[in-house]
Amino acid sequence: MDFLFKPQQLEGQIKKFLTAMKGRGYSETTLKSYQSFLRKACSFMEQNGTLSYTKEYSEMFLTDILSELPLSESYKKHTRTAVRRFNEYLSGSPYAYRQPQGGIEPPAVFRKILGCYLMEMADRGLKPATIACRRIFAAQFLNSIEGQGINSIADITASHVGTAVLCAGSMEGICEKLPYFLKYLYCSGLTKGDLSKAVPPFLPDRKLPTVYKKEELRKALESIDYGSLIGKRDYAILLMLATYGIRATDLVRLKVGDIDFQHNCFSFIQSKTGKEYRATLLPAVKKAFLSYLTEAASVHSQTFLFRRVSAPCSALSRSAVWSIVASRLKCSVVINGRKRGAHAIRSSMASGLIADDVPYTVVQKVLGHTDPNATKRYASIDTERLRKCALECPEATGCFASYLEGGTWK
Repeated sequence: MDFLFKPQQLEGQIKKFLTAMKGRGYSETTLKSYQSFLRKACSFMEQNGTLSYTKEYSEMFLTDILSELPLSESYKKHTRTAVRRFNEYLSGSPYAYRQPQGGIEPPAVFRKILGCYLMEMADRGLKPATIACRRIFAAQFLNSIEGQGINSIADITASHVGTAVLCAGSMEGICEKLPYFLKYLYCSGLTKGDLSKAVPPFLPDRKLPTVYKKEELRKALESIDYGSLIGKRDYAILLMLATYGIRATDLVRLKVGDIDFQHNCFSFIQSKTGKEYRATLLPAVKKAFLSYLTEAASVHSQTFLFRRVSAPCSALSRSAVWSIVASRLKCSVVINGRKRGAHAIRSSMASGLIADDVPYTVVQKVLGHTDPNATKRYASIDTERLRKCALECPEATGCFASYLEGGTWK
């Protein structure tokens, strides 16, 4: 269900949401962090003149706030969770538990073992919440083991552990919590070897960068009404992003004085790296800039290059650039679930250069990367080229094969 709230209504909705979360047992610390994140959303609305809070607006807010530096992964995760929970509350969706609740029961044959594990954790002084969480995944594992035809802990092998992990609902949860239980079984003398080593470390999926083909970007540019000031501004923004792949943060900070029309070049200090970025001003981009600036009001060297058309003609924000790019792509290209912000254009340009066999060092310089590995990530998009490098997976041999069949790891 969609929702739409005016800025003056949002503060009241936040209070109701926090009250509802408190009723579900959320801690004061979590509630304060949720309140902080959501108040930033309110401030963001005021700064950008947004008239209503919608699901699409919340995506813009997340794109903007999560692009700030430096931010820890934990901070990003909590911000996304707060906004997602708030959106679910506003839309009237039933509260969805993200982890299985404590009602999962192990098979009767393993119930005593699980009880001893819980007592051992309590004796070590672990918090009830930690014990409850580990119990969930231990019970899941024991149910999986029984489903594989195992009725004795001593008969569990690394292969059984692997099957249980692959069938788990939460790969992250079981990879993090199950090793504690398996280590307990080994230390208690219930298993022949330390099966905790059979649980792989959890590696979160790294989403591939979004890519739009050159034809799609050309179509988006051609769809813009070049007869209006807004159209000329948006055309210049999209062309700048598609040509140079600069970051949205740097784009909105560009000033007219950063563009040297006489010598056909431009330069600025990158906000992320603090290093200078310098490039040639290509004829098509120069023409688009001049066409836009000719109609723009009050232009001088310290004027921000891309501004609002209406008074007070302040500089565009990153979220405004995201909105401009997203709307232009949406109107002219089939999105198919792809991201549609400024960074999607940046990654498209980068992957295009790599596909054209441009050396990594050159692509790195164009993108303004200081870490070569950041540039090489875009090579993962070229599926056909990667397929040629694929190797056959060899069969397990030696001690590893023995370990999978129930032997010990030596």
